Amino acid sequence: MAVHTPFSYQVSAYDCVPISFINALAYLFDRDDIPPLVIQKIYLYCLDTVTNQGELGHGTTGLAVALLGNWLQKYRDDAFSLTTSYLERDHFSVIDKSPLSDCLSRKGTALVRLHTGKNLWHYVLALSMDGEWFYCFDPCRRKQRSIVTGQVEYLPDAKEQQPNLRIRRQWLDTLSNRKRFCLGTLRERECLLIERLKE
Repeated sequence: MAVHTPFSYQVSAYDCVPISFINALAYLFDRDDIPPLVIQKIYLYCLDTVTNQGELGHGTTGLAVALLGNWLQKYRDDAFSLTTSYLERDHFSVIDKSPLSDCLSRKGTALVRLHTGKNLWHYVLALSMDGEWFYCFDPCRRKQRSIVTGQVEYLPDAKEQQPNLRIRRQWLDTLSNRKRFCLGTLRERECLLIERLKE
């Protein structure tokens, strides 16, 4: 019988990327189809940043996201195969039809980097979009329901593998690093599409 693992939350302030990768796999595969080696590689690649004080592990670089996506695409197991595509700058959109919207319409998912204020960046797991909203799973638990009034809303009652955050698509596409929960300027945008290959 198929067993889908509920989405997980971060255990520190810095592990949004490895947790989002694991949530992506939980979304696409049954638990028994996810090889232990894949989980090991996620943690080996992630948490690679170095602070100005020389401290390691305070986040994950876009380079690590791209490299891990490439490794995952090349790895094959009996019941495990997927395809990835790393998009940056102006190569993806949440307003118009795009590789991101196509991926989500095929029941794929994506790691999307958002600006969260004070020059901080955060990854969420994209799940779907409708005409107005972008729906995702945010691995960081939020205390307040309304994050940006009328634009960003936390959904605390999300179950299992449901989105717990929704953002107006127009807001998400904001070309600024001064607003919270937007993609920011074109040069700062990053996204990794992840889809399960059909047998």
